[in-house]
Amino acid sequence: MHNQKQIKSSAHSRSSHSTAMPTLVEQESLIALFKSEQFAEGEILARQFIQRYSNAAFSWKALGTLLLAADRQREALPVLKRAVELAPYDTESINSLGKALQDLNQLKEALDCFNQALVLQPNYASAHANRGNVLAQLGHVEEGLACLTQALTLRPNFAIAINDQANILKTLRRPTEALTGYVRALALKPNFAQAYNNLGLVLQELGRYHDALAQHRRALELKPNFNYAKINCANCLKWLHFQYDDLSARQLLLRALQEGWCRPSQLVEVSCNFIKFNSTIRKAIQLIELTPLAQLPIQELLNPIEIEALINDTLFVSVMETIPICDTELERLLTQLRYSMLRAVDIDIASPAQLQLLQIIAIQCYLNEYVFAVTDDETARITELKQRLTTAIEHQLPISAWQIATFSAYCSLDCLPAAATLFDYPSLAPITALLIQHLREPQQQSEYRHNMPQLTPIESGISTLVKNQYEENPYPRWVKTAALTQALTIDAFIHQQFPLIQFHLLQKQVNADILIAGCGTGLHSIDTALRFADSQVLAIDFSLASLSYAQRKTVELGITNLRYAQADILQLNTLDLQFDLIESAGVLHHLENPIVGWKILLSHLRPSGFMFLGLYSKYARQAVIKAREFIAAQGYQATADDIRHCRQALINQTDVPEYQRLISGIDFHSLSGCRDLLFHVNEHHFTLPQIADLLREFKLNFLGFVVDSAVINDYCNCFPDDPTATNLEYWNQFEQEHPNTFGNMYQFWMQKAP
Repeated sequence: MHNQKQIKSSAHSRSSHSTAMPTLVEQESLIALFKSEQFAEGEILARQFIQRYSNAAFSWKALGTLLLAADRQREALPVLKRAVELAPYDTESINSLGKALQDLNQLKEALDCFNQALVLQPNYASAHANRGNVLAQLGHVEEGLACLTQALTLRPNFAIAINDQANILKTLRRPTEALTGYVRALALKPNFAQAYNNLGLVLQELGRYHDALAQHRRALELKPNFNYAKINCANCLKWLHFQYDDLSARQLLLRALQEGWCRPSQLVEVSCNFIKFNSTIRKAIQLIELTPLAQLPIQELLNPIEIEALINDTLFVSVMETIPICDTELERLLTQLRYSMLRAVDIDIASPAQLQLLQIIAIQCYLNEYVFAVTDDETARITELKQRLTTAIEHQLPISAWQIATFSAYCSLDCLPAAATLFDYPSLAPITALLIQHLREPQQQSEYRHNMPQLTPIESGISTLVKNQYEENPYPRWVKTAALTQALTIDAFIHQQFPLIQFHLLQKQVNADILIAGCGTGLHSIDTALRFADSQVLAIDFSLASLSYAQRKTVELGITNLRYAQADILQLNTLDLQFDLIESAGVLHHLENPIVGWKILLSHLRPSGFMFLGLYSKYARQAVIKAREFIAAQGYQATADDIRHCRQALINQTDVPEYQRLISGIDFHSLSGCRDLLFHVNEHHFTLPQIADLLREFKLNFLGFVVDSAVINDYCNCFPDDPTATNLEYWNQFEQEHPNTFGNMYQFWMQKAP
């Protein structure tokens, strides 16, 4: 949706409280800045006007309009209220005030403003368009569409209203008509960034991700700080596979990783796709395919020029230092490079570039928790190196950065005695990042663990087994999350996710109470705290190791509306706590009795409260079930060595498509992820008929699934009589035909009865 904002020089803006107002020349100067989108300069001038002409409605209207144009609605709201106080019959100010209220999800107040503007000026096309948009947001979609039609009757070439009309057509699952609307809007207004972004969204729904990416990229070219376009670029990139090194796509991908347009894990597959376009990497991969492991010294694998080229590949370095790589060819290359560097550990002539590459590999190995295969020779060499380092630390003998970096590529440095003293070695200054990662951050987590509050005891039996698994392998180990999460109220978020669904409004602008039941290492809880920035979030988990990791990352990100505690969901009935929203993704199916856990969570949900759950799909888990049967037959246990051996066995079975599907997923490429995926101590599976029965039993209003928009489009094409996509019987039929529809699990929203 695009805001219609304008500043006009008009006598009726003058307040009756004062005859002083900006001259026409001054007004036109400010209007020129607005039209040329020089919003910062315009804001300075508007604030000067307010100082000089404090009772002039134009000054306040101008500042409020500029703040709206800069997407600073919270600041704009009181300014526009003042403009309306000074000029209560100025329809432009009233309309702009309505837009600010609408953008802040104060929809009923916004509707009042648009109605008031239309009483004063019945043929005000912009107010008709805005009224239509807010009616659609309130669930009156057809009535909203009629308002947009009225706006276009008044102004047939009103590009913004054409764009907004197309938005509603998209909501009504009429993508072809929406597509036509966006194209028409762009013909009338070629630099319309929002329309390019919206056009990209429709193309995404149609599964045309390459075409969609081009539209989102164009939106960013026109509006470089357009966060929605950044998020949508990332959403396209995660589905794409490139046949050649597309420079513009590579640049977008790098920006997405560095600026946090989404979780880095969502972009790891396409990132590996681009990394393998690097000629140095391609050559090395081809070389190790022809040579048995350990027969290649580092000098034969990569010459000095190639090493320099590799460490200057910003995408390669960003991925290696951020997220476990998700590609078996790259894994084999990195495994070979690590081994070659271990064999060269006593060579004191390593170049700075070689050391930098070794550090990058060591960081990657730490992130994936040492999931790469290890030979017996490597184990013997690392055992010997550990003894030498232990002796050197005890006797304060010289230690080289190459030795420590090599060791850290196989083992965490905190297994060395008195490891904290490594910070005192000047020779290790080039690898300070490794020391912080291995020693300082775990020390911080230890302090948070010691002070973590406990809300309930942890029950014995399955709860203890699950707790122990995540104490040993907190899941997942992560570095960055999405930085562009849009701050919303709960009502606004639900409407954004499910625009055709009728639901009871919470009407809580601030201080909603949210529970994350099973937060793991904090990715979920942090995303929720950022999304609902004016709410208070409590996140609980079995595992102190996971909670302390989450706490460290929360403090690191400066998040203040999120607190953590240790608790067992099955023991929450001992607490008198109530919440407006409860989220529990990928947790209940690991409890001894998931349905009892669900009931307990519902008992802590207020009337009209919302719930988000993630439950394993029996059909989507067929590949996992097959792999677990293989694991049981082979006798693999949930130890680090057995997980490594199991992974290699599955990788080598290239003729089993189920295993290849597992291998392509991110969880397969870290130790904690692989244990969670294939070696979990307890898991239950669900079907959609089971979930439908439980929703009826618990009297919950099903709002919809969280799936890609292209999946929703395919579903609606199959079942056009279910435009809200909420018929679970239909979804069950759809899943039978497309068993991988839901990934590993159903993720869905529901609302408790008021």
